[in-house]
Formats: sequence, C-alpha cells, structure tokens
Amino acid sequence: MAQHEITKETVLLDEKGNVAEPGFCFTNNYVYDRSKIKAGKTRIKEWDFYQITNPRYTVQITVADISLGGAANIAIFDMQTGQKRDYMDISLLTFGKLKMSDNTHKPHATVKMSKDFQLVIDATRPTFRTITAKKKDVVDVDIRMELFENHESLVMAVPFKEEKHFYLNDKMNLMPVKGRVTVRDMTVEFDPQDSFCVLDWGRGVWPYKGDWYWGNGTHRLENGDLFGFEIGWGFGDMSAASENMLFFNGKGHKIGYITLDHNEADPMSPWHFVSDDGRFDMTMTPFYDNYTSTRVLGVIGNKCHQVFGKWNGKCILDDGTELDIKDMIAFCEHSDNRW
Repeated sequence: MAQHEITKETVLLDEKGNVAEPGFCFTNNYVYDRSKIKAGKTRIKEWDFYQITNPRYTVQITVADISLGGAANIAIFDMQTGQKRDYMDISLLTFGKLKMSDNTHKPHATVKMSKDFQLVIDATRPTFRTITAKKKDVVDVDIRMELFENHESLVMAVPFKEEKHFYLNDKMNLMPVKGRVTVRDMTVEFDPQDSFCVLDWGRGVWPYKGDWYWGNGTHRLENGDLFGFEIGWGFGDMSAASENMLFFNGKGHKIGYITLDHNEADPMSPWHFVSDDGRFDMTMTPFYDNYTSTRVLGVIGNKCHQVFGKWNGKCILDDGTELDIKDMIAFCEHSDNRW
C-alpha cells in the first residue's frame, strides 16, 4: 500500500480543525498552530517526552501542557530490581502557557519552573540537545544528547473519524546520551556507547478512548553504526501512512504495516513482529514490564504494559542492505487510555 509523504511545508489543519493532508515526513513539514484548533480548549494536549535507556536503567523526562494542567515529570526505574523513583512538578490551568514548541526540528527551548524547581530542555543547536533540572536534595539532571546533521525522524499527521480531532507526532531516535540523572536516592550515569534517547513529541486533540501499541529502540552495531526503529498502530486512521520506520546513522527508511504475534494475556511471553514488506522481522524476548495504571474510578487515566526486552531478527534498509540485529534492548507497549 502506498504511503503518502509530505515533502513541502503543509498547513496541518483545515478550516474545520481536521488534518488537511494526512501523511508522514522525515522532518516536520507540517505547520502547527494551536490557535487553529477548533475543539474545546480543555481537550488540547501537548508534550515532549524524552526516554533514555541503557542495559539496566531507564529515565523518562516529560514536559506536558494538557490545558487543564501542566507538569514536568522525571522518573527512573531499574529494570533489574524494579526499583523506581520519580518527581512531578504540577501547574493548574495552563492552557498553552508553557509555550511548547510548534516544531521540534526548529531551534527552541522548553522551560518548566516553580518556586524551587527548574527544568530546561535546550534544543537551540542542530547537533545536540541538553536537559538540565534541579530541585535541592530531590532532582539533579545534567544530560546531553547527540544528533546527526540533518537528523531525520518519523513525523505523522493522523486524523480520527471524529471531527476536530487530530494527532501530530514526531518520534526521534539515534541520540546517544552522556550525563547524570538523580531522583531522590537513585542516580544513573549514562555512557553514549550504550545509552540512547528517543523523543516522543506530540500535539493534538483525540477521542476520550484510545488503545495503541508503540515500540521503539536504538542500538549500536558492532562496527559502531547506529540503528533504530519506530513502530506503532491503533491510534487514529493510519491509512495514509504507517507509523513504522527504520533509522540508520541519522537517516530514516520507511517500512510498511506490521503484524504482531503475541499472547496479550501474558506480557512476558515473546512478541514477534513482521512488516508486510518483509523488511522488519523481529522477536522481542521480554525481561521487564514497566506496568503503570493511573485509572481513577475506571473512567479516566491510563493502563500500560511497557515491556522491555532483547530484540533479535533482521531489518532491511532502502538500498537492500540487510542488518542482523542481535540482543538489541528496546521496548513495546500496549496502552489503554481514557482521557
């Protein structure tokens, strides 16, 4: 099935607040303007989610403005012991006051501050980003993420069947990380040889109920090359393009739609993924389920099995190069969302 690539600057929303031209791009060619959204102001959601993983630890750093409130959240979990620590700084009734970026590929800085806490994401330079955060005796973050020149990502503009609903998303892989993160009594040191970041940048208005799969990871091959993948489905109408892409040394390689063979009743059983074009054939053997549930009274919140494992199999780049992937640490999640 043909996938529609957006190759020039394109206005995201039409006069009704729907996606004007669904599709994908390797850098964000969509023009996002919060003021053009036609849905109720309380339904607008914007976030930057950075996840850094090495063979043992994962750190998640989020800045979000979901209109009724805004937050910065910093969390660490140990995939060997299950130990977790986190800190959240919350503001009420933000309605866009956090001034989230309209395009993560353009130079920008994102700041979340309160009386005794400050988080700064500095994305003003093209080949690296930094995240710093400080709260005395609770949080200390100082990390740097490297990027390739003209770093490509997967950008998706996804419509829903509901009017005035849309999702603009940018997934950016292949970012080696150096630095340190402390949350309460846990500290992690990141080495760029085995520590990598994915950025999940999202802007949109979507239905109350959502159910999706999302998988992602970056891996350093034996010769030093960087390989990564982004896969996902179930969230909105993806008939214009799949949410699936391979990454190799800063360039994206678009692939087709994916089928999953997995026992949903047992998240720790093997997960086998195959794309319809034969270019992604990978099996994840799980070793940790980062299960979270924030469902309140059964009507609002999220339930998510974010399963980390070792991935083995083959991936084929655009030029036919076949990569043999061995023991890549990555994740796939199944999320059941109500918000």
